[in-house]
Amino acid sequence: MKTFKIIFLFTVLSFTAFSCSDAYDVDAKDELPDPVAIKTIEDLEKAMIGVYASIGGSGVIEWTSYFTDELRMPSSNRGSGVQVHTWSINNGSNEPEGLYFSFYSTINRANTLLSKLDGVPATNTEEENIKKRIEAECRAIRAHSHFELLRLFATSYTDNSALGIAIVDRVIVFEKLPRNTVGEVVEFINTELSEAKAILDEVGTPNNDVNKIRVPAIQAMRARVALYTKNYDDAITFATDVISAHPLSSNATQYGDIWGDGFSPEVVFKLTRVPTDARIGSIYTDLNGDVLWNVSYDLYDQFTAGDIRLSSLYAPGSTLDNIMVGKYIGQAGAINRADIKLFRSAEMYLIRAEAHALKSTPDLTAATNDLNALRTNRNVATAPLFNNSQEAINSILLERRKELCFEGHRYFDLKRHNLPIERIAEDTELQPEYTNLPAGDYRFTLPIPFSAIFANSSLQGQQNPGY
Repeated sequence: MKTFKIIFLFTVLSFTAFSCSDAYDVDAKDELPDPVAIKTIEDLEKAMIGVYASIGGSGVIEWTSYFTDELRMPSSNRGSGVQVHTWSINNGSNEPEGLYFSFYSTINRANTLLSKLDGVPATNTEEENIKKRIEAECRAIRAHSHFELLRLFATSYTDNSALGIAIVDRVIVFEKLPRNTVGEVVEFINTELSEAKAILDEVGTPNNDVNKIRVPAIQAMRARVALYTKNYDDAITFATDVISAHPLSSNATQYGDIWGDGFSPEVVFKLTRVPTDARIGSIYTDLNGDVLWNVSYDLYDQFTAGDIRLSSLYAPGSTLDNIMVGKYIGQAGAINRADIKLFRSAEMYLIRAEAHALKSTPDLTAATNDLNALRTNRNVATAPLFNNSQEAINSILLERRKELCFEGHRYFDLKRHNLPIERIAEDTELQPEYTNLPAGDYRFTLPIPFSAIFANSSLQGQQNPGY
C-alpha cells in the first residue's frame, strides 16, 4: 500500500495548531501521496483529488461573518468567534494563523503535483491531455490561493509597491522567502490564470462538473481579481464570459437548489463537502441545536417581502428573537454540511455593474441594467437609472451585502471601498462597546502570524502596520 504524507510549506507547520477547520480536518484519503509514488496518470488523478480537498473555503466565510455586521451574538453563544467579532486580533491570534497556513498548504500541494508532471509518461493523446488539464487546474488553484492570501494580508490591492505576500511557485522546504509586492503578486496571479485558461482552451474539459476548475471558473477568478485591482474593462470582459456560460437561476426552486446542493445553472465552482469534512453550518448553529450566532437585525432589515433570497437567509424555526442563518443548514441526514459555493454568476452581475459604474468613462445605464437583472430575478423592485457613480456604488454594495451574505465577501467589500463597520444597537446588546470599526483601521488587514515570522527570518521587519 502506498504511504501518504503532506509536504508542508514550512517545517513550523508540524507543531502549529490551526483554528480554521479547513486547515486541519484532512482525511488520509485526501492527502497527497508520497511524491515518489506518483508514477502513472492514475496516480496524478488521485493526487489531484488531494489538491482540491485542501482548498480553503469556510475559513474566509467564518472570518468575514464574525468580523463584520452580518451577525448578532445571542446569549447562547459559548465564546465561539467572539475574539474576531470584537476585533481583538494580534499576530498570535489563531484565526489569521489558520488562514495563512491553510492557503499556503494548498499552494504547496499544487506545486508538489506540478513538479511531478514531467516524470509521468503519457502513452497517448488522451493521457497527455489529462496531464495538461491537471497542470491547468493546479495553476488556477495556486493562483486562487495566492489571491486569497493577498486579500487577507495585503493593506492595498492597487498600490503596486505595497507589501503583498510571498509568491511560492515551486516546492520549498527550508528556503525562506520574503513578501513580494502587490504588483508582483497580481502579475503572477494574472499570468497563472491566463495560462491555465489557454491550456483548457486547447484540451477542453471532459464535462460540466462545477466541482472542477473549468474555463468559466477561471474567468470568474479573473473577474474578481480585475475588480479588486480596478482593471474595470477586464472585469467586464471576464464577468461577461461567465454570465454567458452560467445564467441566473430561472426560478425560486433553482435558487433554492444552490443552497440545497441541487442543480442551479448559476453555480460556477463549488467545493463539495462529504461526510468526513467539517460542517460549515456549525459556524452559526451547533449540531446539538445551540445557536451560536444569529443573522443581524440590520442585515435582515435590508430585505423586502417577496425576495426569494429570504428562503436561504434564515433557517426554518427562526423567530424575530432568534433569526438563525439558513444558507448552510444542510440536507436531511447531513445537518450543517453543505457545499461551499466559491463562484456564482450572481457575483459576476454585481462585478460587471460595479465595473461599469467605476470605469474611466462610467456607463451608468449598463450598471443599472446589470443590477436590475439580478433584482428582477430575485423578485425585488428595480432601481431607477443611476444619476452618478457614487449612487450606483451605494446600491451595488447594498445588493452585494444581501446577495452574497455569509459567503465571505462583506469584509473585503468594506475594506476595498474604505468603509467602516457599523453595527446597530440592537445587534450589540451584549457587546455595546463594539459598534463601530472606523474605515481604514489597521485591523482590516490581517497580521502575518508570529509563527510564520519565527520560522522565516525573511519576514522579519515585514509585519503589517499596527501589529
